[in-house]
Amino acid sequence: MAQFSSIARIVKRRGVRGEVAAELLTDFPERFSSLDEVRIFNGEREYWEKIEKHWFHKNRVILKFRGRDRPEEVEELIGGDVQVSEDQRVSLPQDNYYHSDLIGCQVLEDEEVLGGVTGIFETGAAGCNLVVTRADGREFMVPLVREFVLKVDVEKKVIQVNLPSGLL
Repeated sequence: MAQFSSIARIVKRRGVRGEVAAELLTDFPERFSSLDEVRIFNGEREYWEKIEKHWFHKNRVILKFRGRDRPEEVEELIGGDVQVSEDQRVSLPQDNYYHSDLIGCQVLEDEEVLGGVTGIFETGAAGCNLVVTRADGREFMVPLVREFVLKVDVEKKVIQVNLPSGLL
């Protein structure tokens, strides 16, 4: 089954020509220049749309889809995520990861399974923390820094850590 990454979320209609305003969910907004077709997914339905044109306005991307020329024709897309397939993702530098690749990884210290990554907690410019859920349902966070995270293997879905005492 194909995997998709969300790069924007449609928040409202814009103008009278069937355009939508979308909140950016990507660190690479320039990618819109090379996209032809995207998937819009709202949790229940999916739509495949061809991008006719795009531009940026007030930290959002404005999208015009081919064949949707009036405001009422884009109403069903509002709230949907603009997605690209995994093979269309931007290649990241070494030791950088997509959040979606980290979620679901098992967190190990030595050979002991501490839990699984169930989320990412953004801490602003300082970075982010892995939200790890233990088998008993309790959660703890691991700062995503070299001091604690020794190795990330997204193919095997394993993150090896060395945590300071008291973090658990």
